[in-house]
Amino acid sequence: MIKFFRHIRHSLINENRTKKYLLYAVGEIILVVIGILIALQINNWNELNKNQKEELKLLEEMHRNLTTDFEDCLWNINQQKQLKASNQEVLFHLEQKTSLTDSLKHHYGNLIYSTTQRRNMATYDHLKSRGINLISDDSLRTHITQVYSERYYFIEKMELEYDNPYQLQTLIPLINKNIVINTNTSTAEPFDVQRLYVDHEFKGALRMNIKIREKMMRHYISLKNDLEDLIIHIHSEIEQPNQSNQSKDD
Repeated sequence: MIKFFRHIRHSLINENRTKKYLLYAVGEIILVVIGILIALQINNWNELNKNQKEELKLLEEMHRNLTTDFEDCLWNINQQKQLKASNQEVLFHLEQKTSLTDSLKHHYGNLIYSTTQRRNMATYDHLKSRGINLISDDSLRTHITQVYSERYYFIEKMELEYDNPYQLQTLIPLINKNIVINTNTSTAEPFDVQRLYVDHEFKGALRMNIKIREKMMRHYISLKNDLEDLIIHIHSEIEQPNQSNQSKDD
């Protein structure tokens, strides 16, 4: 093909047909430019297609990770409810000076401990290294960033700087001082229940722990709602290519 165009060009020059040669040269330049533009367009399309496939794969993985984190958050909420209930039962028992029962021994064994939210950051970290703009939808990109860099950070801060220090520095020392724990049955009972009836420091610690359980529960419920919204948002984005393909098949 190149030899053919070269032959035409030489013929026009030899025949001294300058005007036609110039028109031909311009036409040849236009064809070259069109060829370059087509090649660039194909390359851009291939790159876009590659990015879309990578985005879809990443969103599917993130969807799975968030679903696991969501289930862990539900467990944390339930665990916080149980911890709060046990602290309330023991506090009522001490304030009303009721008899120590097997049921109360279970609650005495469930006064301490807390929860740690699962935060699977691997996919988000990969997205940041790849470039957050890989997520093509602006609202989804913002949504993902808010959950991973703000909501997860906040719940971790509450666990490490608010809940855990109270457990370690205040409640556990009081438990060790006043309660004997049966590690085989996960139950516990006071060394001296009569003395504990009038131990205002211990009862005050339980009241504070109840408030902390309530506060942590609210934060976990808020996180649960945020995770659920993001899971739905990602699922909707994943389904769009499938719906588009189905429309083409129809």
